[in-house]
Amino acid sequence: MRGLAFTAMLFCMGAAALLVGGIELYENIDARMNGRAALMQLADAGKKVTIPEGGYDVHLIDVKYVGAEGEVRVPQKRLTGDIARKLARGEKIPVTYMRNDPSRVMYAGDALPNPWGWLVVGAALMGAFVYARRLMLAEAG
Repeated sequence: MRGLAFTAMLFCMGAAALLVGGIELYENIDARMNGRAALMQLADAGKKVTIPEGGYDVHLIDVKYVGAEGEVRVPQKRLTGDIARKLARGEKIPVTYMRNDPSRVMYAGDALPNPWGWLVVGAALMGAFVYARRLMLAEAG
């Protein structure tokens, strides 16, 4: 019975690692296919925006991304206090936005996830599962 539990655990851990690696691989592919470099700025530069200090430091602000493909307006973009204050001062922030979901952005310091570790660990665990299953079947019969 312990062999069955161990084999099932190998399968579950391998499947979970492959799932996490697959999700990260999808995020990488999506960012490469749909990511567009642009500058984020206030949607209406003439409008005065006041960002309150303290409290819940997430703010909804109308922004636009200006890049090589033109302008993309994003109403009520959720921003952290630091980014919102920079925009309120008139700064332009370099971002990579996703063409298929403009509310999702990557800032200059952000890095894409590395799926290869998860995928290698998942493949190794699935290999160990197959081997353990064969041993279990050979022992049974």
